[in-house]
Amino acid sequence: MKLSGFVLLAVLSFALAFPAWAQNPRLAGVPAGGSEVTLGFQGGSTWTSMSNTEGTGICIWYFPVVGDFDVASLFETGSAGTPVVDRAHSYLIWVSDFSAQFLPSPYFLALAPAGQGTIYFSDRPDTRDWSDLTKRSTWGVPVATFIRKASLVRSGDNLITDTFVFSSELVSSKSFTLNGKHFNFKDLVPHGMTCFEYGQNGSSWEAGSCVSIGAAVPSFF
Repeated sequence: MKLSGFVLLAVLSFALAFPAWAQNPRLAGVPAGGSEVTLGFQGGSTWTSMSNTEGTGICIWYFPVVGDFDVASLFETGSAGTPVVDRAHSYLIWVSDFSAQFLPSPYFLALAPAGQGTIYFSDRPDTRDWSDLTKRSTWGVPVATFIRKASLVRSGDNLITDTFVFSSELVSSKSFTLNGKHFNFKDLVPHGMTCFEYGQNGSSWEAGSCVSIGAAVPSFF
């Protein structure tokens, strides 16, 4: 047998020796590299109170991008038999209560103090009740909790558009099954993530991406 034949057999044997999930690093528990895009989101915020100096609200996202999962793994199918990419059909949602302290500035600038973000999973997103955003018992199982670091909301047009960049530390997570595959957010973003958000109309519509936070650099001093 020629050398090329031996090489081909070796490659085929290696591929057959490992299940499909092991050939996908994101599903095999290999964390994303620092600054690698790991999540893509859409959604929006609802302001629950606002004065001249401060406000509060609730941010809810859904995820068209989670690691290497395809859209069919992330969204329930609709009547046409294809995944519907919206909040009502999303298996995963991010929920974060926030507050904002408006700062003196020639343009809109608000300090968003540290808070918490939670990712919920439900394999029946159609059963979620959105009638009261403070009652979340139907929203699914909390599968990841983050501490959102303080940051700034910036807008040059009085919140017609705005940008918000913040980091979140992953503080707890649990494994769950997504489209038949076992998954845990600590395998994707073990140290957390930094999110780059663009919003419109007072952040009632938002979209952006999150990149993984790399491992902390050890101190020798």
